[in-house]
Amino acid sequence: MVASSLNKKLVEGNLPSNTLRKQFTVIGASIFFVSFWLIRLDNIVLNKLEFVPNLGIGESPTKRTEIIIKPSEAFQDGQFDPWVNNYINFHQSAIKDGRLKNGFRYVVYKCSDKERCGGVGDRVLSMVRAFYFAMATGRVLLIDSKFPVDLKKYLNPNFVKWDAEVPLTEEKFDDMSEKIPIGRRENIIGYLLGRCNGNERYTISKIIQSQYMQTLIQQSAQGPLSELSVPRAFHQAFWAMFKFDDAVLSRAEEMKKRAGLALPSYGLNAFFQGSNRRKEMASYIGLHNRHGDKSISGVTSTWVERQSRESNSTELLECYHQFQRIFPGKYQAAYLASNDSDMKNSIQAKDPTILFANDVDIFHLDLSSRFGKLETDTDDIQANIHQGVIDTWAEVAVLVDSDCLIMSRSMFTFLAYYIRDETMCGVYIEDCNENTVTQKINKYPTDPVYIIYEAKDHLSQAGSRVLDPVS
Repeated sequence: MVASSLNKKLVEGNLPSNTLRKQFTVIGASIFFVSFWLIRLDNIVLNKLEFVPNLGIGESPTKRTEIIIKPSEAFQDGQFDPWVNNYINFHQSAIKDGRLKNGFRYVVYKCSDKERCGGVGDRVLSMVRAFYFAMATGRVLLIDSKFPVDLKKYLNPNFVKWDAEVPLTEEKFDDMSEKIPIGRRENIIGYLLGRCNGNERYTISKIIQSQYMQTLIQQSAQGPLSELSVPRAFHQAFWAMFKFDDAVLSRAEEMKKRAGLALPSYGLNAFFQGSNRRKEMASYIGLHNRHGDKSISGVTSTWVERQSRESNSTELLECYHQFQRIFPGKYQAAYLASNDSDMKNSIQAKDPTILFANDVDIFHLDLSSRFGKLETDTDDIQANIHQGVIDTWAEVAVLVDSDCLIMSRSMFTFLAYYIRDETMCGVYIEDCNENTVTQKINKYPTDPVYIIYEAKDHLSQAGSRVLDPVS
């Protein structure tokens, strides 16, 4: 633009050639000066990417894009195992204009202030169980989960439109109880499904091993039922039913940036690409430290957990450091999800490469809603509830998006493991050793009930012994 104007003046005879040379010299020198310092600043910033002491990175850290959450490559574009695809088609044929068509049998998973639904991990586990129960019994699954906040604000319907208008029914059967054989109840059009989580409930393993599911899979001619592992079944059910709401993904990106995982966008790239450029993220390991069960702000809780499953922060650090020793320079940091600020600060004091967002306030949904009471029912409390729920789902999303995941003895991190898929880098904290860390991809085919709640010694298929099949 400037050069064009100068050329015009020269042609018109309005500018001496000596003056022109001086103008170009000044412009050229200015461009060189600015470029030099932008490059210098870029190098300074890259050096600063050793953003914590003793990081030991001898080369530029691995860069990655922002949040990437989607099904594994095997199941993208809605191409699941045949029996899952068949159920999706059946479900879609039963819904029209957001309503269930007449004549279709259905079952409803419900979570209200009258049910004990568990935290986010247990709730999704329950809905996955309900998904396969509905598939096995030939029913349309509908989900009515509005407590403490409508589920659709955080998880949107994906291929299965589970949010279709729920028909009014008062009939309820405790069909998830192991004491009741799985059956079709042919004479009942629709009913509410009894409690899906807790003791003596049908696990995913037992539902997919039922006679009805065996028949569905055999009809698809895809081999024996034993090939359908729990992680594979869970992963497909989640993505058939859900996708994260944009508000959750935006909050997850914000958390990562606030934690310090976003690489600075200074230098020539930022200069030429502008302020709207998507930031790159440092490669990180996802961690979760379970420290009790925090309740909603404004709720007085009387719940005392009968069996503590608090994480061992020393073991968590040791496992993380194992990754750093075996893969020097690959993982620059970790993101720590936890509901305890003091614990997060304590762990970070031991290793500054462990990062977290300071303004996160997650809580246990069921703890607050079942065993406590609101001190005052105000708009502020409702805002706290919404923010706490969205922060909880967003931290799940941050763990899902990690380059590698260390799972604690909690359904919260195993939920992230299942959403990611078993073909991604991950290791269970109690199975963390040089062998499993070196392999990175460790598969845990056992039902989460046996791993988390019954505390059985189940190792990954990369461990010192192979898992026994679940009976």
